[in-house]
Amino acid sequence: MAYLGFERKRKLQIYLLVALVVLSCLILVACNTDNSYNVSGGDTVAEPDHFMAKFMLVIGRSMGSGVSFGWVVVVFTIILRLILSPLDIWQKMIARKNSKAMERMKPQLEALQAKYADDKQRLQQEQSALYKREKYSIMGMCLPTIITFVVFFVVFAGFRQVVGYQFAQDYKNSQIVYNNSLSEQIEAKYGTADDAENKVYNLDDIPKDEEGARFYFGYEDGETHVAGAMEKAQEAVAKAYYSDEQKSVRSWLWINNIFVGDNWYKAVPDFTTVTGQSGFANSRLAGITIDEYNAVMGKVLGTGGYGKGGSWNGLLVLPILSIVLSFLSQKILSKSQGQPPVPTGEGAAGAQGSMKMMQWLMPIMMGVFGLLYSGAFAVYMFTSSLTAILFQFAFNLVGKIIDRAKEDKSNVIVAKR
Repeated sequence: MAYLGFERKRKLQIYLLVALVVLSCLILVACNTDNSYNVSGGDTVAEPDHFMAKFMLVIGRSMGSGVSFGWVVVVFTIILRLILSPLDIWQKMIARKNSKAMERMKPQLEALQAKYADDKQRLQQEQSALYKREKYSIMGMCLPTIITFVVFFVVFAGFRQVVGYQFAQDYKNSQIVYNNSLSEQIEAKYGTADDAENKVYNLDDIPKDEEGARFYFGYEDGETHVAGAMEKAQEAVAKAYYSDEQKSVRSWLWINNIFVGDNWYKAVPDFTTVTGQSGFANSRLAGITIDEYNAVMGKVLGTGGYGKGGSWNGLLVLPILSIVLSFLSQKILSKSQGQPPVPTGEGAAGAQGSMKMMQWLMPIMMGVFGLLYSGAFAVYMFTSSLTAILFQFAFNLVGKIIDRAKEDKSNVIVAKR
């Protein structure tokens, strides 16, 4: 590696670091390979086992019942940023050190570019030697992006489990309401005084004849529709699903269901979404058939969103804000690190293109996740980018105050001499 030029060294280091990040993310995500929730039998759903998911649930319970999960995510993000703040400060100190080194080196780098414009190999050697003398850390330039990627995928794995857990809870709670309503109707219609106490009635207790079918499915009496037991049970589910407490947990500002994307997805997920057959990286519900799901959720599917039939869950606000804030954060971070002079001559266009690609990589990825995944994760990305920008401004302000104090002290010393 000692015989490689500076640019080649930098590219090789970036490739190795990217490979390390991908491997780390795969290992961390692979530690939680089972993301399914079995909703057959019992009245409870097993809680997520990912440590980030558990952390979010603890925060949610400490905030009390009926609090929107969107606000839970905001608090979770701020706490996570505070926990990672020592690492964040360390990164920024490296970036600040690099920035000062680049200020000193910039005239020399420009002179080297002019002197060795026709000798690319010699230019790279001289640049590499100058970076080494000034202790300019190439690793320090890549470190913030690497750590951001690792934290991003670890947190994403936690959100993936939380979303699936909420889908499972919504269905299980609805199933309990549905079965209770159905049992009460069957008891009122077919129960006898000889039945044992607390007997649970189900479809097997409905006679398999025309009368039983009319009782369960309903019928038309002239122009009047007479609701059957199934429809009445579905209405009970809809009433419970949209109760003030349940609705307040799922909704957040303009988003109808924070566990669904801030986009054109329906506010109440359908069977293919909750079972992981469609959508984007959601956990899966198991132990359920499409007929069972549609029977229980029949009155709430296609409701609660914008437009006819609840077509849109959100308004695309968070995905757009996530892209804008992520790009702004990248620009501020890049500026704070100090950038070398724009290369000239052969290969300059390629180098500038690579730099631009790196600046757009994270914002594009944020936009994809914000657009296609849950609104809860989009809230996390937005809050994380916003706090990162505010923290960077605060760090820069403190840095300027320290530099000014040092400069004033130096002027006093010079004046005394």
